Amino acid sequence: MARSEPPADNAVVVRPYTDGDAAAVAELYNKYRDAPNFVDTPLDAAMVRTELAERGTVVFLVAELDGEILGTVGMFRGSGHRVVAPDEVFGDMFFLSPWIRGGAVAGRMFSQAFTALMALGIGTIRLTVSPLNERALPLYRQLGCVLPGPPGAGEDGNIELVTHLPRLVARMQRDHADLIPASRRMTAGWRYQAGGGADRPLGGDVETVSGRRVLRTALTLDGLVFRALLEPDTGEILHTEADTGAGPGPDPVLPPPAAVPAAPTSRYREGPLAVVLDHGTGTVSVHHDRHVGPVLYQTWPVPGPPYLTGWRRALRRDLVIEPLDRGSGRGWRVAERYGEATLHRETELTGGVLRHRLWWDGPAPAGMLRTMLVGGLRSGLLFTGDRYLPAGRGLFPIDATEFGAAGRVLGPDDGPAWWDARTSLAVRVLRPGAGTASARLIAEHLLALDLAPGTEHRIAFSTAQLPGDVVPGARPATAPGHRTRGAVASQPTDKAETHGPDRPDILDCPDPPRWSPAQVARRPVHRLTHRGNDLLIDPAAGGLVSWRADGRPVLATPFPRSRAFARNTAWRAGLWAGRHGPREEPQRGMGWGGPEPERAWRLDPAAGRLTAPDLAWSVRPGADGIRITAEAPAASGDGELVVWVTPAAKSATVLVPGAPGEAWLLTKTGTWQRWCDRAAVRLDDGRWLLTAAAEPGAAEILLRATASGILLALVARHPAGRPGTAAWPLTVVADAEAAHRLLVPDPRTEPVLTGAAE
Repeated sequence: MARSEPPADNAVVVRPYTDGDAAAVAELYNKYRDAPNFVDTPLDAAMVRTELAERGTVVFLVAELDGEILGTVGMFRGSGHRVVAPDEVFGDMFFLSPWIRGGAVAGRMFSQAFTALMALGIGTIRLTVSPLNERALPLYRQLGCVLPGPPGAGEDGNIELVTHLPRLVARMQRDHADLIPASRRMTAGWRYQAGGGADRPLGGDVETVSGRRVLRTALTLDGLVFRALLEPDTGEILHTEADTGAGPGPDPVLPPPAAVPAAPTSRYREGPLAVVLDHGTGTVSVHHDRHVGPVLYQTWPVPGPPYLTGWRRALRRDLVIEPLDRGSGRGWRVAERYGEATLHRETELTGGVLRHRLWWDGPAPAGMLRTMLVGGLRSGLLFTGDRYLPAGRGLFPIDATEFGAAGRVLGPDDGPAWWDARTSLAVRVLRPGAGTASARLIAEHLLALDLAPGTEHRIAFSTAQLPGDVVPGARPATAPGHRTRGAVASQPTDKAETHGPDRPDILDCPDPPRWSPAQVARRPVHRLTHRGNDLLIDPAAGGLVSWRADGRPVLATPFPRSRAFARNTAWRAGLWAGRHGPREEPQRGMGWGGPEPERAWRLDPAAGRLTAPDLAWSVRPGADGIRITAEAPAASGDGELVVWVTPAAKSATVLVPGAPGEAWLLTKTGTWQRWCDRAAVRLDDGRWLLTAAAEPGAAEILLRATASGILLALVARHPAGRPGTAAWPLTVVADAEAAHRLLVPDPRTEPVLTGAAE
């Protein structure tokens, strides 16, 4: 409907969703790419109905004008990523058409949702949001949303916020009902009435009182100021006080937090494979000696819809676990009670095949059970049917993690399977026959598997040297933005092509020159010029702010300013180092390069080495590029050393390895990511920047194509209790042929595969 001017706020009707609105909601989300649940495939009414059913919808409201749906907001029991406790909801699908943004409609929608949640006894709202969403963040802060965790975006590109405002309002109404006008008892505390945090920057919400982490907040209503201290994550109210004019009292002495015992686990090994059962959530993970992190992660099966299961965060469950008593006993029988019925899962690993059998005792509450499978071979190839290609979030098939109902439905013979040529590890999902199972590939390594009770499904773990060893007759697939290239004969024409990008001798420089102090853009920096490479380090920015090779830029950089890059809100350099949690950690995954803790870097000009108490890294020049070395002291838990790089590449044209003798040229538009052990990125001037894991297995590369440009994370494992170190060479070559020769082994020693054209 064509509109010439924004409507009056009171002309927009906010009402509960009805089943007949599904097509209009799909049309709204399809129309705008900034919709928070946008999927790179058209949604339809059936997908909307499925999504709302599977999430466990508690409240879903629409904004309507003249019969047209212009906005939505929802409160759910889960999101596919995570499930919340029974007295909590997950807020999502908040979106307004540009025609009704900036007015009072958003406030009206949240007020109505808030009132509905209060009536249902909901105490906490959780949600995720991009740290760059300048429209939504102020509104969420007015709702009392705080950031109890790290301020930087996680793997999904979002931060997680939480508000315990409904819980606080309920307590205020209970304890001070005589001070609250009857007309305001359900809405007290909403929006401008919430205080004690809206003006603080994200990340500054948590304080320490009596040695424990707390959230301090206040609600203001007429002459009453209701103050409270809460436990940040659970929302437990630790202390309250009512102030009618005397001002706040001193902080109380709080009891220490109750110890939360870690859920026990059971495990056993079969050769290099290890199977782990988490007794708290029922999840099963499979590990291999040659792989960092789980090779596969699988959630406890749940009946539905709604399917209250989360692959990033699952509920703690009351499970009965006993070892199998037949054969070698290498497995478990796990049971969960549902009223008069009991759900059983029997898990056993034998001969490299993980078998799960599901059945009910008693009247089954639902016809199908859902389990989520997360493949852990990040840098592997994805097989569907007898075709394969390098997949990634948003690369192939689609990224439907924000709207799981839009995932790709697989045929009964489509697998899937994953294979990592570098380690030779392969994982293949073997489903039961037609009519007893269905599968939806939500992202490249995320599978929703629906199973009929009484069936058995299997997952095979093996080693393979070629794609045909994983799936007989497998060939490269055809997909937008993917094209295979056969290996190029090794015909070195210069020193850069004599060595691979993972060879330290390409950077042989026994006596590098000293970095010299300089003044650039009124900033004190240090400069080094060596064999055509001109480098600038800014210790205040903690990174390399310029690298020019033969007079042309290799890095994108905001120097001398700071601004956002992708989901990094404080981009200050073109290459910098940091520390991170484990790359495979489910709740967070690999972030976006910031913000890191503030570090006071010191530069050693003779060594090109920046040091801080918890991290050091150095830049060493060579004939054909630079070498980055990162070091850190021992830490209490496993983590990663990460070198972040923003190449001078606005669009994504990338070479990554595939099967032996094969490289893939990735040119897909939009936002996507790919894990690999070596990669070449085409720079804006036509040259190529190459890098590779100096320690394959412990080190990997995460390559992200974003609206801001290419972002590389060079990731190396830092095991607990030991000092960590990692080295990363970066090399610039003239063209794609030279990049390909370095990326793919010589075809005289490796098989060459003929790829499918795009």
